[in-house]
Amino acid sequence: MPAPRIFCSNGLFPLFPLINTNQTFGINTLKDRALMASAADAPRAVATQSLSAQSVWGTADALERIADEWQELCQEGPCDQPFFRPEWIAASVRAFGKNRRVLLVTVREGGRLRGVLPLWEEKIRVCGIPVTRLASAGSADHSPRFDFVHGRGLDTENVVKAAWSQLRSLKAWDMIQCKNVPQGAAVELLLRAARTDGFLTYEHRWAESPYIALTGHEPHADFSQFVRSRRFRHRLRHSWRKLQEMGEVSLRRVDTADPETVEQFYRLERSGWKGHKGTAIACHPETREFYDRIVKDAARLGYLSFYFLEQGNRQLAAHLALTYAGKYYPLKVAYDESYSKYGPGHLIIAAVLEDCVARGLAEFDCLGHQTEAKSKWACEVRPHNFCYIFRNGIAGRMLFAESYVAQKMQSSLRRIASRLRRPEKSGGQGEIPTHEQKA
Repeated sequence: MPAPRIFCSNGLFPLFPLINTNQTFGINTLKDRALMASAADAPRAVATQSLSAQSVWGTADALERIADEWQELCQEGPCDQPFFRPEWIAASVRAFGKNRRVLLVTVREGGRLRGVLPLWEEKIRVCGIPVTRLASAGSADHSPRFDFVHGRGLDTENVVKAAWSQLRSLKAWDMIQCKNVPQGAAVELLLRAARTDGFLTYEHRWAESPYIALTGHEPHADFSQFVRSRRFRHRLRHSWRKLQEMGEVSLRRVDTADPETVEQFYRLERSGWKGHKGTAIACHPETREFYDRIVKDAARLGYLSFYFLEQGNRQLAAHLALTYAGKYYPLKVAYDESYSKYGPGHLIIAAVLEDCVARGLAEFDCLGHQTEAKSKWACEVRPHNFCYIFRNGIAGRMLFAESYVAQKMQSSLRRIASRLRRPEKSGGQGEIPTHEQKA
């Protein structure tokens, strides 16, 4: 019987071909694996024309040692988003990766930093066999976007090829996994370079991430100008009038990491369904540590934005967000469920959008998956994928098969859950779920 075949981006290949006992595969004896791991600990360098790539194993300290030039690289343009910056990756590593080794791959041209790929090591088992996965550094639940960080210029593909040559020379990995990669990102060039060298690769769609373009809109116009349906606009206006009859409603923005402001947000978020389900920031020490670090660093660097929709001294809804390079990123949303019938989650979006226009911002990036709530505001989306590279050999092929089958099962379960999910109450919670809530 012929070996089973599975189609991937690398074409058709036999999943388990006849095994030659003299052939060296992706997994070796424990002694060989130990020798490879020991050799991998040392810094390694690969030169490609005028580019030089290096890999270093370490901790978050390794990221912070090159933080200044990493930030400058981001500010060149293509990767000028908060999720690609060193303070974001370092906060994630310190909070969620305390027991993991970090692999930092850098590419330089004449000493100038041109590319950074931060990964961390994960030890897993497939069919009882221990394998090593290098994954994008950071929690997928709290990092809505990842890419190979690079600067502006026509040499991006060569920079990525240099990084891939460095990764290829490292023997102690069986799979590379990059999560939440936007379509068209440099990671796709990394997969292309791997395919050229005969490695197995695979991508699957993870999210259609919505956003709202703000250019062309006038400040101080109708606060509901961004709502997509006339019926929903009417409900918003009605809810706003009803709340105003009970007392003046105002929007407050805080750009500092004031401890009381931070605690106000955490308390409000935990008071609702997130607290009951255990997904609020304050429910888990490592999650709180991560957001504490993000809030502190963002305030220090001037891109933190807390918003509170208030009636007197009462917080009706709030955003923990970042305002960076002309774009607004709501990381977390909270609201007082006793006001659910007024849709406070939607009302704060309307008020924040108005303020964003007044501040001259170009975009409100909703982050995460498209949902029914988000679709009331946004119709434009950015596709995001999970991207994989598998080393040739038994371990790599097994990991490919496991990833392929698991993704297909998850897709089927999400479709079933979507059909069974009850429709949202009109004007009810009114929350726009953020990236930590998956479809």
